[in-house]
Amino acid sequence: MLALNAFLSATVLLSSSVTVETLPAAAAVNWIGVSAPSPDVVWVSGSDATIGRSLDGGQTWNISKPSTTALEFRDIEALDSNQAYALSIGENGNSRVYYTSNGGESWLLRYRASGEQFLNCMATAPSGEAWITGDTIDGRWDMVRSADGRNWLTARNAIGQAPQAGEGGLAASGGCIRFNNDVWAIGTANATVARVLYKGVTRIRFQVLDTPIAAGPAAGIASVWPYSDKHMIMVGGDLNHPEARPRIAEYKDGDFIDWPEPPLDGALYSLTITPSSDVLVTNPSGAALHNASTNEWTQISDANIWNSACVADHCYLVGKEGYIGKFTVNGE
Repeated sequence: MLALNAFLSATVLLSSSVTVETLPAAAAVNWIGVSAPSPDVVWVSGSDATIGRSLDGGQTWNISKPSTTALEFRDIEALDSNQAYALSIGENGNSRVYYTSNGGESWLLRYRASGEQFLNCMATAPSGEAWITGDTIDGRWDMVRSADGRNWLTARNAIGQAPQAGEGGLAASGGCIRFNNDVWAIGTANATVARVLYKGVTRIRFQVLDTPIAAGPAAGIASVWPYSDKHMIMVGGDLNHPEARPRIAEYKDGDFIDWPEPPLDGALYSLTITPSSDVLVTNPSGAALHNASTNEWTQISDANIWNSACVADHCYLVGKEGYIGKFTVNGE
């Protein structure tokens, strides 16, 4: 396994098959959300209420700001080159959903949380359905759902079991809820046990799965990826105790499968399955790829990376201080 963590001008050469290119900075903000609906169309979101959109694979950017308030947009879900939803986090009404239909030229406020709500992550389905997960309130789940992207309503009875004390989510990368292969999956945190809430599109309520991911205050699942309702992978850890294990787990047909730990220090923030079925994880220590055929990890960057997204043969990485990177899957 080869890992070289030195920056070489505009690119980082990290293995014989993976080169991460540092793209022109869209803006000098902390990027946290990223969504790539097609190889050349990339949306990013981050601090200071800033959204970036590129139509040429990240070479040039258009910047927009949905709000004059210095919101932190932790999640962005792009439908295409013109349509996207952006989720900001925070209390006192700072958890909001904005929508654009014209590539960011203007934004509409679609949902604003009440003062006690803290929303963590958002996911959308091709049907137009969308779910947002938030921290529990007074011992009750706090979810927001939209059937069509227009009307957003609180959904506090969608989970088959009651929450644990303090159970909520980690808004590190917007990956604590995901829709894939007709399955919704939500990773929880800040409680005694880190759990996955999951349901197929035909089910009304989410089912609950206990996981071995490190749990407790400021600990749990940061990102989850459902292959099906019987097969999921999840990453996370403990933000206050970087040595806590495990940080990655795979659930398949009723059992958890042991995984080698990635070569990154601290809790893992994001999880993406590449088009070649490799597993990509990131955190402030960098990014690492797991090769399914060799069962080995390779660290491909040591930049402060909070999130990633892959489409076709391209993967995009975003992080602190305006960092945006890109690499080609399998180096092709």
